[in-house]
Amino acid sequence: MEESTEPKEEQKSKEQEYLDQLQRLQADFINYRSRVDKEKLNTIDLTKDNLLRKFLEVKDNFERIPEMDKGVEMIYNQLSKVFEQEGVQEIIDMNYNPEMHEAIATAEGPENTIIEVTRKGYRRNGKVLRPSQVILGKKNEKTA
Repeated sequence: MEESTEPKEEQKSKEQEYLDQLQRLQADFINYRSRVDKEKLNTIDLTKDNLLRKFLEVKDNFERIPEMDKGVEMIYNQLSKVFEQEGVQEIIDMNYNPEMHEAIATAEGPENTIIEVTRKGYRRNGKVLRPSQVILGKKNEKTA
C-alpha cells in the first residue's frame, strides 16, 4: 500500500510545484505590465515637456511685442491658457537656486541675489522645463 501512496504524493508535489511556478509567472507578468505602463506614461510626459519647451520660445516672442493688437493678444492668451492647462508654471522664486536659475551675468548688488530676470523660467510637475536666466548680485571688489 505504501507504493500506491508515493506516486500520488509525488504527483501532488509536482502539481504544487507547477502551480507555484504558474503563480510566479502571473505575478511577473503583472509586474511587467505595470512597469511598461509606467514607462509609457513617462515617455508621454517627456514628449510633452519637449513640445512645451519649444512653445516657450514662441511665448517669449509674444511678450517682446510692445503693444499687442487684439488678434495677437488673443493668440497669446490662448497659448498661455494651454500652458496653464498642461501645468506649466512660471518660476517666480527670486532666491537664487542653480536648479531653477541660470546665472548669465553678475552686477553690483547683494551677493548671490537675483538682480534681474532676463528670461523667464518655467516648470511642470516639479521639473524645470527651462531655467530662468538671471543676473546675480556680486559685491564690489574695489570696496572690499
